[in-house]
Amino acid sequence: MMTEKKRILVVDDEELNLSLITGILEDDYEVIALTSGEQCLEQFLSIDPDIVLLDVEMPVMDGLQVSRELQIIAQSPIVFVSAKGSLEERLAGYAAGGYDYIVKPVDGYELLAKIKLILEHQAEKKALEQTAQETTSAFMNALSFSSEFGYVVDFALEIYQAKSYSQVAETMLRTLGLFNVNAAIHIRAEYGEGFYSDRGQCSPMEQEILILLKDRGRIYDFERRSQINEQRVSVLVNNMPEDPEEYGRLKDHLPFMLRLTDGYLKNLDIGFQLSKQEKLLRETVQEVSEQFVVIERELKVNHSVFEAAMFDMTKDMEKSLQFLALTEEQEEQLNEIINSHTERAFEAIDKTSMITKAFNLILTKLQKFVH
Repeated sequence: MMTEKKRILVVDDEELNLSLITGILEDDYEVIALTSGEQCLEQFLSIDPDIVLLDVEMPVMDGLQVSRELQIIAQSPIVFVSAKGSLEERLAGYAAGGYDYIVKPVDGYELLAKIKLILEHQAEKKALEQTAQETTSAFMNALSFSSEFGYVVDFALEIYQAKSYSQVAETMLRTLGLFNVNAAIHIRAEYGEGFYSDRGQCSPMEQEILILLKDRGRIYDFERRSQINEQRVSVLVNNMPEDPEEYGRLKDHLPFMLRLTDGYLKNLDIGFQLSKQEKLLRETVQEVSEQFVVIERELKVNHSVFEAAMFDMTKDMEKSLQFLALTEEQEEQLNEIINSHTERAFEAIDKTSMITKAFNLILTKLQKFVH
């Protein structure tokens, strides 16, 4: 494959000098010859030369003036070609922006050597500039990534402070705002579903897109938009960065942030479930405690009523025995029977008291649990 020849622009008002220099260079370079400084300035940008060989002494506009004008519009190295080569003239050429200076008559070997050296220097300069640019770009990307990673770390810390689905969405939208993107979020968790936007409310179209794309894979790209999906949450970014580096970094950050969010939503649902169960348990304990209070009160009342009834029955039996004309032996037997059953009845009453004490103990423990 042939390499493209470097382009040399030669400017001299003498045709003989133009022919001489062209003859020296044309085998190795593409040579364009002009006869005035005015032509040089008019055609320079379209020619776009790699090197300019510029005569110093020309009518109307000399080489020094042309060089000063060229410094404004281009950076091609300028080599002055002059019949005069004193120190003052060389300094004037340098001040006008010259890269090198050749004294007429031109020596072909010297000219070729200088041009080769200049082109090598230009290639090295371009390579260094490219390296510097790439290094600067890499450094800036590293700084950007470091800064953006800081946003992600802060997000990971902040999201665990969220107590509701809306707070989770607000935390994510706030972080995405630091990336200079607009987003909409769809949360579909165990205890609720909601749509959230950095503009307040999601538009009907955004809600529809979030629902339609939630089962289209983890990442779905269309135009400048991207939707990232997890089981319990989806994020639709409406203006992905145009810069490829920024775009790539954001595509790295978003799935991580969303997976973190999905995991936290799962934990939040577990917490809601436990809170619900705890509330139900407290309500049940409260109801049982209230029933125990009623039972204890009824037991006490029944205990008192039973004691009074047994006492009254015993008295009534003793009075009734006086009118039955029983023998002394029969009366003693009957009293023994009455006393025996009375004792058993009071033993049962005592056991009821023990049950009441047990209820009191259970009630105390339940009340401690509730409060």
